[in-house]
Amino acid sequence: MIKFIAADLDGTLLDSKKQLPEDFFDLIRRMKAEGITFAAASGRQYYGVEKLFEPVRDDMMFIAENGGIAFEKGRLVYSLPMPDDEVREMTAAASELYSKGVRILLSGEKCAYVADSDEEFFENCLIYCSRLEKISDITHISEDDHIIKIAIFDKNAEELTYPFMKRFSDRANVILSNSCWVDIVGKDVNKGEAVSRLMKHLGAGYDEAMTFGDYLNDYEMMSVCRYSYAMENAHPELKKAAGFIAPSNDSNGVVREILKMIPQLGCKEK
Repeated sequence: MIKFIAADLDGTLLDSKKQLPEDFFDLIRRMKAEGITFAAASGRQYYGVEKLFEPVRDDMMFIAENGGIAFEKGRLVYSLPMPDDEVREMTAAASELYSKGVRILLSGEKCAYVADSDEEFFENCLIYCSRLEKISDITHISEDDHIIKIAIFDKNAEELTYPFMKRFSDRANVILSNSCWVDIVGKDVNKGEAVSRLMKHLGAGYDEAMTFGDYLNDYEMMSVCRYSYAMENAHPELKKAAGFIAPSNDSNGVVREILKMIPQLGCKEK
């Protein structure tokens, strides 16, 4: 029996227009009624993800910042911030690529931060962060917040920023989260570890969970349970790690596989 389902958002649960599957809130409610907990497992900021699921926020769980923080019913389950000195060092290193179009976002427990020199980048970040503040110096960390993730935007991320920042892999988890973003979190922070924590919290075993993802920040989720799915549109390396391949995000793959596994949910496929 499935007790827990975790799905990435962008490229996985959300379609190419960044929209949830039709009637997905009703499906979450039906899952809860069947004793199944659904968790959104995203690299995004928690507050933006919570807003996306606002009608059912108390019927599910949230893994945000690539596993660095988790919430249930608006309450913090855990938070794994990075040391301030490492954030400053890594941010300064990434700033060396500024002339090549690389931009930096720092995501904290309370808010996300960007430098105020690039309006277009700020507007782009608002897509993923509902709490976002401009600061004059990106290397300055607010004393009132703790940084969970360094997010680096680069249209050529896999070829430029990702290999450049891999120098810090001995101290941090450097993740290619999609074609334009490199995320840096604590060494032991990843979505797989987060899912494992919540599975233990809920009493869900290896054969009682499903996970869905499309990119390399979902890699560790592919090994924490028997029913792990890479989307048809997923990165080739993720497909190799997954137990199963689901239809693409634009083909409603997550919902289709959930209904195949748990037909008693009785939801008509859209």
